[in-house]
Amino acid sequence: MTRGKYDPVAITAAVTGGDVLPSQSSAIPCRVEDVVTQSVAAVEAGASVIHLHARDDDGRPSADQRRFIEIVEGIRERVDAVISISTGGSPHMTAEERLAGALVTRPELATFNLGTMNYEGYPDPARWPSVQHAWEREVLERSGTVVFTNTLAMLRDFAARFKEQRITPELEIYDLSHIGMARYLIDAGVLEAPVRVQFVLGVLGGAGNDLEDLFHLHATARRVLGDDLGVVGVAATGYPMQFRHASLAAGMGLDVRVGLEDSLRMTRAEQAGQNADLVEVAARLVTLQGRALQTPDEVRAGLGPWWSAS
Repeated sequence: MTRGKYDPVAITAAVTGGDVLPSQSSAIPCRVEDVVTQSVAAVEAGASVIHLHARDDDGRPSADQRRFIEIVEGIRERVDAVISISTGGSPHMTAEERLAGALVTRPELATFNLGTMNYEGYPDPARWPSVQHAWEREVLERSGTVVFTNTLAMLRDFAARFKEQRITPELEIYDLSHIGMARYLIDAGVLEAPVRVQFVLGVLGGAGNDLEDLFHLHATARRVLGDDLGVVGVAATGYPMQFRHASLAAGMGLDVRVGLEDSLRMTRAEQAGQNADLVEVAARLVTLQGRALQTPDEVRAGLGPWWSAS
């Protein structure tokens, strides 16, 4: 799908994630009420989509369905937002744990990861952050051994579960090979076109974080997927690349994702105080380029054949 140069785009707020360690920033929401509060503030700052993981109170990634229910219900009681649930969860979760939150909350969107890959957030021991919790230390010590597993059998199973629940898959494209897998799954009837995709840039094991990496992935997706390519979003990790890619994505008519899941900083010297701080920057970058922000209902209108409001 190609947008005109003044068409609106959507901002997704990735409010907590499953990889960033809470010891890295006190702003990362972990308790249910904190995730809800920051999600509401992100919507008020301009986000129309809230991308969710769940955590235990000490910040450990969680597959607890009750926590997902409480988070989603808390957000929906206070604001109108499109809910997107992670099925990446954590590389250390089982497939069933990764699916748990989406299956119990029936969100409009859930992430759909397209391939097995090395997945490293803390590869250099010399740069490990100081941590407060034993589980965080375990995450650091497992660096160099992490594989994010997404077999073809898993993809077929996830797609079938999504379809049963009428959840629109958001195809997470970390690298070129994932575009080829998307093409195969469409041709095999596993996924229905047009597909919604999101380029995830800067994870070690996937594509890099340069602007040229986005250009290359986008051009390849348009060539390989053609008319089967629907809405495209961009998520980039770290400062300053989150903001640089947000500006570029908006200029290209692509959706934008920001949030503490992907970057903790407003400037090199200043951490964000909450997710809304990052959303406010993204909203400003979008509107400065003559684009409006999509409303939740406008996002829903483009979710594709699997989603139903009923």
